[in-house]
Amino acid sequence: MPLLEVTELGLQPYGDSWRAMQAFTDKRTPSTPDQLWLLQHPAVFTLGQAGKPEHILKPGEIPIVNSDRGGQVTYHGPG
Repeated sequence: MPLLEVTELGLQPYGDSWRAMQAFTDKRTPSTPDQLWLLQHPAVFTLGQAGKPEHILKPGEIPIVNSDRGGQVTYHGPG
């Protein structure tokens, strides 16, 4: 069994990818190989635990998603 599985997923919505990652983590066992997902998202800002909506000065049409991860604001986008 490989120690690391690499999967190319292309362009994926942030929310769908986040839920898939949570599901993978919930189901894994000590024998489950680690996975590296190579993907990109349509434009989205995520607010981490230290993030506040006022930290995003001009979001325009870019959606804002709350995240349980650390940090403040992260931009995710294609490329």
